[in-house]
Amino acid sequence: MIGKYINRQLLTSMLALTIIFFSGCSSDGGSDGGKVVSKKEGDNTVVLHELSDPDFLNPFISSAANSTYIELNIFQQLLAIDFKTLELVGSLAVGRPEIKEVEEGEYAGGMSLAYEIRPEATWDDGTPIIAEDYIFSIKIIKNPKVNAGSVRSYIAFIDDIVVDADNPKKFTIYSKERYILAEVFSGYYVYQPKAYDPEGLMSKFTLKEMSDPKFDANAHPELQQFADAFNSSKYAREVGFVQGSGPYEFKGWETGQRITLERKKDWWGDKVKDAPQLAANPDKLVYKIQNDWTTAVTDMKDEGMDVARGVRSGDFVDLKDNARFTQLYNLHNPTQLSYDYIGFNMKNPKLNDKRVRRAIAHLVNKDQIIKVLLKGLGEPVIGPIHPTKPYYNKNLKNIEYNVDKAKELLAEAGWTDTNGNGIVDKEIDGELTEMKLEYKYNSGNDRRKNTGILLKENAKRAGIEIDVVTREWTVFLEDTKKRDFELYCAGWVQSPIPDDLTQIWHTESDHPDGDNRVGFGNAESDQVIDEIRVTLDPLKQKDLYYRIQEIIYEEQPYVFLVSPKERIVIHNRFDNAEPSVNRPGYNQNAFTLRPATQVADKQ
Repeated sequence: MIGKYINRQLLTSMLALTIIFFSGCSSDGGSDGGKVVSKKEGDNTVVLHELSDPDFLNPFISSAANSTYIELNIFQQLLAIDFKTLELVGSLAVGRPEIKEVEEGEYAGGMSLAYEIRPEATWDDGTPIIAEDYIFSIKIIKNPKVNAGSVRSYIAFIDDIVVDADNPKKFTIYSKERYILAEVFSGYYVYQPKAYDPEGLMSKFTLKEMSDPKFDANAHPELQQFADAFNSSKYAREVGFVQGSGPYEFKGWETGQRITLERKKDWWGDKVKDAPQLAANPDKLVYKIQNDWTTAVTDMKDEGMDVARGVRSGDFVDLKDNARFTQLYNLHNPTQLSYDYIGFNMKNPKLNDKRVRRAIAHLVNKDQIIKVLLKGLGEPVIGPIHPTKPYYNKNLKNIEYNVDKAKELLAEAGWTDTNGNGIVDKEIDGELTEMKLEYKYNSGNDRRKNTGILLKENAKRAGIEIDVVTREWTVFLEDTKKRDFELYCAGWVQSPIPDDLTQIWHTESDHPDGDNRVGFGNAESDQVIDEIRVTLDPLKQKDLYYRIQEIIYEEQPYVFLVSPKERIVIHNRFDNAEPSVNRPGYNQNAFTLRPATQVADKQ
C-alpha cells in the first residue's frame, strides 16, 4: 500500500534448524534421475505463507502489514507504485494527477491536484467508479469516529474536492498547504458507498464542512452510527461485506488457517491495455497462516506453499544449500525498506529518563543480532530513516554495546543496587522500585524472541531484570495500542517515498488510534515534523530530516536495531516473479504460469 507502515517485520531464529527433506517431496512427486519432479505443474493457484492472521481486511482501520498485502488484491487506490521502477503510476486513475500551485483565491499558497478515473473502472455490480466514490472515501477518514487514526494525518491536507461538471470521473483536490506527500496520499483507496454506507449516512455531510477545524462530529449522531458499522468485524472479515474494485473476490477467512481470494471472472481491469500495475494472472490466492517456522519450512519442502517472505535466516541459508529444494524454488535476498526496534513506554516512571533508555540501548549487541540471528543478512540502524534514503543522517553514530556505560548511565539516573540483590533500584513516589521490566513480542516471531533473550542476558550484567513474554499477534497489537507494555519489540515497514513522520512521531499521534505508541515528542520535534510536511525544497527538507533524527537519537524512544535483508522463497513454476525492494518484496499478481516443459528444463 501507499503509506501504511506497520509490522511488522517477520522472523528469524538464533537456532539453526536441521530438517530432513522428506522422501522425494511427497508421494505425488518424486525424483527422476536425480531431478525433483514438481507435483504442482499447471497449478495456477498461489499459496502464500503468512506468519499470523491479519488484524482486519479493511484498509482504513487495519494496521498490520500483512493486512495490506491481502487488501491490495481486493481494494484499489487511484495510484500504485510500479513494482520495477518504483515510480507512481495510475491504477484506478488514468495517470498521475496534474499538480498546480495555487497563487490566488481561497487556496492561495496551497495546491490543486486534478485526477481522472479510468473510463473502464466499474464496481462489481457494473456501476461506474466516479469522483463521488472517492469523496465518500476521504470523508470516511475525516470522520473522527472511524478508527482511521493511523492514516488520518496523511489526508489532512485535503480541504475540498470539486467534481467536473461535464465528467463525473474527473475531479480536482484543493489544499491550503503544499504537502510533500500530497500526490502519494491523494491517490488513496476508494470504497463503494452502496457497499459500505447503504443507509447513506455520510451523504448528509460535505467534505468541505468535515474538513473545517470547527466541525463538531459529536453533534452528528449519524457519524457515530456509520463508524460503529464501519469499524465492526462485519466490514473487516465477512464474505459479502469485504469488497472492492480489485481483481480478487474475498471468499473466506478461516482464523489461524487461511484466507482465500478468487479472481473475478469479469474484472474491469482486463479491458485496459499496457498497464502492468493492473496484472492479475493467478486464478486464486490462498494466504496460509502458519506461525511455526519449522512446520512452514517442512510444508514448503512438500510444495504446500509457493511463496514465503521473512524466512528465518538460518533456514534460508540451509535451503540455499539444499540442491533438491532449489530445483523447486528460487531464493531471493533483496534489500528491505524496514527496521526492527525495541519501543519504550516513555511515560512509565522506570523509563521516563532518557539516560535509562540510553543505558538499555547500550545493552543491545547489534553485531551479535546480525551475526547470530540474521546470519549476516542485515545492517544496524540508528534512527527511523532507512539508510538507503538520501536524507539519512550519517553523522549519528551507532550506539555501541557497552555494559559499563550502561551501568554509568543508570547510576547517573539514580538507579543503584541498594539492597545487594543484584538488581538496581530507586525510590519512586516514596516506594523502593526495582528495575524489573517486561519485554513483549508477538508469538511465532523467533527473531524478536531471541533479541529479547539476548537483551535479558546482557541486562543482568547491568542489574536489570527483564522478563521476555509472548502475545498472540492481534493481542500484541492491541496491547501496544493501549500502551500496555514497558518494552516491546516490533518493526516498521516503509515505502520508497519521502517520509512523513507525523503518524509515528508527532504528539498528535499519541492516542490509542495513533502510532506514536511510546509517547515521544515535544514542541520542537512537532514543529520540525510539521515543517517537513510542507517543505518542498530538497536542501531545506534534508536539514529538517537531519534535525528530527538528532532529536530522536537524543531522546532514545526506541532502541533502533537492524534493517534485515529480505529472505524470499518463490516456487519456480512461475515466471515474472522477480523480487523488489517494494514491499512485500514480490508481486504475486504478476506471476505467470510457466509451461510444464520449461519447468522440467529448469529442473
